[in-house]
Amino acid sequence: MPGSPAVTSPVSWPEARIAILGPFPPRPGGVSVQCAILADELEAAGARVTRINTDAPALRQRGGWRNGLLPLAQVIGVHRELRHTRDAWDILHVHAASWWGFMPAVLGLQARRWGKRLALTYHGGEAAQFMARYGRFAAGVLARYHALLTLTATQRQIFRQYQLAPTVVPNIVPVSRYIFRQRGPVQPRLLWLRHLEARYRPDDALAVFARVREAYPAASLNVVGGGPLRPRLQARVREMSLAGVQFTGPLPSARIPAAYDAADIFLNTSAVDNLPLTLIEASASGLPVVSTNAGAISDLIHDGENGLLAAVGDVEALASNILRLLTDADLARRLSRAARENALQYDWPQVAPRLARAYGLT
Repeated sequence: MPGSPAVTSPVSWPEARIAILGPFPPRPGGVSVQCAILADELEAAGARVTRINTDAPALRQRGGWRNGLLPLAQVIGVHRELRHTRDAWDILHVHAASWWGFMPAVLGLQARRWGKRLALTYHGGEAAQFMARYGRFAAGVLARYHALLTLTATQRQIFRQYQLAPTVVPNIVPVSRYIFRQRGPVQPRLLWLRHLEARYRPDDALAVFARVREAYPAASLNVVGGGPLRPRLQARVREMSLAGVQFTGPLPSARIPAAYDAADIFLNTSAVDNLPLTLIEASASGLPVVSTNAGAISDLIHDGENGLLAAVGDVEALASNILRLLTDADLARRLSRAARENALQYDWPQVAPRLARAYGLT
């Protein structure tokens, strides 16, 4: 895909009736964002789309003791919606992940009895651990799908070990939504945008920024995202007397492009990842990316070509990469241009033909 020309899907999308089974906003996370983007793009192309939300937003928002009922509510709700909407669609596209995120894969199988075509996209960075524990069961479920899709080649290799034959169909990022501004030279304006949870190691972002600020006292870090670690991280900033850190909180999708545009360097510190939308969005905006090489990130970011990578937890290397960008305008300029080119392969015209084949439409 890298470097390939843009293509236009030959599919007659207005004839397609597709159900998308997965989480949808306001549920946070890349999978819900991706389900919404896919539904929007299919509808814009003329397809009839049925959204089946695997989340239980009404119950989740009420919180408290009701959270204990969420798993049961999700199973009952998904089963009911599949049955109630089945006359409206011919193709079911399931979005699943590991652990409880595999639930949609199991429930989606009932659509085979109704003569539907089934496609499944596997998200998340914990496929290897999940398959090591539940591989025999999970492989049996996945083998019954007409098309198994992975987001990266690294993830595809995991499923091949279980005699499955997945196809790589990546996430979709509507590149035109993001404001491209070529960087180089860059200013010490850093952006970190993820859910504030342990797997993304936001503490490392603070440690990296502290080292950058030693060399650039006017440096700033915008931490965008909500999550359970926010109070502790804010306390940590106070303990470190670390000026220049702003906790913006979660942003609606309409305001995210402006957050990228206001920054000059994108920092990602995750320990578990597959194909993070944030790295593609940052690339679409022309931000030089400094990231860990967690999971399949190296399938997306090639060190020294369209971003800079370091090992998970290597705060010194991450900080050093940022300092390189701040002192080497040519490097920043080259990575900024390459980032935008890299992002184009995830635009809808590139991904649509692959989805069409998975849906059995071509």
